[in-house]
Amino acid sequence: MDKDYILLMIESLEKKEGILTKLLELTDEQKTIVSAGETDWDAFNANVDRKGELIDEIVKLDEGFDSLFGRVKETLEGDKSAFASEIKRMQELIRSVTEKSTALSTEENRNKNLIENKFREEKNTIKQSKIGSKAAMDYYKRMNRINTVDPQLMDRKS
Repeated sequence: MDKDYILLMIESLEKKEGILTKLLELTDEQKTIVSAGETDWDAFNANVDRKGELIDEIVKLDEGFDSLFGRVKETLEGDKSAFASEIKRMQELIRSVTEKSTALSTEENRNKNLIENKFREEKNTIKQSKIGSKAAMDYYKRMNRINTVDPQLMDRKS
């Protein structure tokens, strides 16, 4: 029975590794979306939603892994030689998962900076647009005054 739990733990780690690979790909795609001259915010939001779904899967896998580990911890610690190959495989997967998690964290920080810069640019564009609209409106008002003749008083004594 413990052997089955250990195999499930290995399977869980393999799934987590695959999901982290997908997250790295989506993070790279997100970088491409944000770096484009004209950002497609719908594509960006879809990307973020997909990443959220994958993160939810990782959380479930982690919870399952922790639960299984709690059941077999004593067995693994007590008889390491009987499960040497499984333990070695788990260690390899944990190392890979850790490396991918670190790479993902680094890329997420880079994307965060890109997104903040993009928002700043968008804000400045909107600000410039408002300033341009105000200038146009002021010009329009001034030009309309030029064509208007102010009321004149006439003296009727003549």
